[in-house]
Amino acid sequence: MQAHASYVDALAGDAPPEPQGAPPPSQPEEAQVVAPVPPADEGAPSFAKALLGDGPEGVAAALRDDARRFATALALSALYGLSIGTRDGGLSILKHAAAVPLAPLAVAGLGVPALFIVLTMFDAPVDPPAAVKAAARGAATTGLVLGGLAPAMALFVTTSSSRIGAAFSAGLGLLLAGIFGLRAFLGAIGTPLGRAPAGVRTMSGFALAGFAIFATALSARVWWSTLPIFGGAP
Repeated sequence: MQAHASYVDALAGDAPPEPQGAPPPSQPEEAQVVAPVPPADEGAPSFAKALLGDGPEGVAAALRDDARRFATALALSALYGLSIGTRDGGLSILKHAAAVPLAPLAVAGLGVPALFIVLTMFDAPVDPPAAVKAAARGAATTGLVLGGLAPAMALFVTTSSSRIGAAFSAGLGLLLAGIFGLRAFLGAIGTPLGRAPAGVRTMSGFALAGFAIFATALSARVWWSTLPIFGGAP
């Protein structure tokens, strides 16, 4: 009986204490969440990128952006006119500044609407906002080139000993700006034409080629007849 009581007491007694300092039971490690790395700050866009880049969404916002581009293009073109007018000085500076922007205005006001009508006759996928955007980008490119050439042109026309040489260099700058502007316009308005059927693309290509010839001739005529350095509009 005494042995049985000792056995029962052993079973009913407290469990042996756990050793002190034992580490707590390990918990499953939580998955580490890696925060995405923010893109590097590229800073504010350059003047050229802001002028020639994609505009805001929405018809009203796009029209305001195109109007801003036109205004900037005309201002840069007038700056080129100021530079070539420094050869004669005085009132000639203002005449040149007023005459140079006339060619982009004439092309945008006369040539672009006529081209849009012709493309519409061929059922080309070009809407009025796309035509306005292409015209604004072409004018902005022309103005940007003219504005960049203005300081060098002012130095050349004032130091040239020959008026013919000064007129030739001024005309070369206008030609270069017109080529870049026409290229930007054709690239912008030709983008949606790539989704058109083959027949529409072919007829639209002829229309764009005719527009290029017309825009070149019109710009040359306007500049030749209005710029005093070429003998026009004294």
